[in-house]
Amino acid sequence: MFIDDKGIVLRCVKYDDKSFIAHVFTASHGHVSFMINASRGKRSGANARLFQPLSFLAFQWDAKPNATLHRMKEVRLLFVQQEIPVDPVKRYVAMMLAEFMAHALGGEAENRDLYIYMEHSMQWFDAAQEGYANFHLVLLLKLARFLGIAPNVEEYVQNCSFDLTSGHFVSAGIASELMMDERDAELLCRLSEANYASMIEIAMNRHDRARLIRYLARYFSLHIPGFPAIKSLDILQEVLG
Repeated sequence: MFIDDKGIVLRCVKYDDKSFIAHVFTASHGHVSFMINASRGKRSGANARLFQPLSFLAFQWDAKPNATLHRMKEVRLLFVQQEIPVDPVKRYVAMMLAEFMAHALGGEAENRDLYIYMEHSMQWFDAAQEGYANFHLVLLLKLARFLGIAPNVEEYVQNCSFDLTSGHFVSAGIASELMMDERDAELLCRLSEANYASMIEIAMNRHDRARLIRYLARYFSLHIPGFPAIKSLDILQEVLG
């Protein structure tokens, strides 16, 4: 039986000359892999637009419990992004977030609250005209909370450090590439507690953000099995620089 569903496209992988596999985080079942026929001619542009990473789709599909690949029908964009495709900064931030989520949510089971949060977040980001410089950091820290790997900000005390390996705030004084210093630990704590309305109050420059996003990439790699290096970080830093 076909069900009505929504989902966010994480990534697409070519299967053969006539089809590709779309990895989608659905509202009803979490991560699901779909076999998609590669459109030709006039429909090829429509297909490309539908299955861009971080596109949000409404569709029907047959949720067979033992299948590894599924089929969609009646696919449409849930909302059309206006700014992300044309704004260079937003486009590359979205590219980086798509890479994070493709690896972080690749094996994630049903989590409707997480799907709703991601849908709301990307709509907010697309519409925002200012005050979104810290958006990707706040979103990834909220994602870590949904995944059960978020730093415990209740442990934070002034002038402490943050141990990426253990995921705990600790006494300052140990120098290591896996240890965030006092300033960055404080920024991490404040970002963890912020939302999209309050994050503008956290004073950071591009160097702070560059450090923090690389720390977060390392943190995810330490706490999610098989999480690889994020290739788009260098491109993003070049654009933001």
